[in-house]
Amino acid sequence: MVKNFAPYLVIASVLSLPGCKQEQAPGVYVEISLKNDTDIDKYVVFNPNIKTIEECEATFAASLPGVMANLPQAIPKNSTATGWKCSLKDPTKKK
Repeated sequence: MVKNFAPYLVIASVLSLPGCKQEQAPGVYVEISLKNDTDIDKYVVFNPNIKTIEECEATFAASLPGVMANLPQAIPKNSTATGWKCSLKDPTKKK
């Protein structure tokens, strides 16, 4: 009976592996370059609704005013965006 159960255990293990890779939802990171009176010169946002770099580059300009209006408290409200870069990987993570 144990020998007959082993193949099912292997199949269940293999089927559960793809779920482990989905810890982070797919989407695009946008690194916004900032100008302000402090040393905070970058802010990163993640958008799970945008799936490609091309879509991000084509649509982010319209989203930028909303992002800048809702900056976290740690970032000065007088910050201005000087540019942005779209990426599929989190630019804050070390390689």
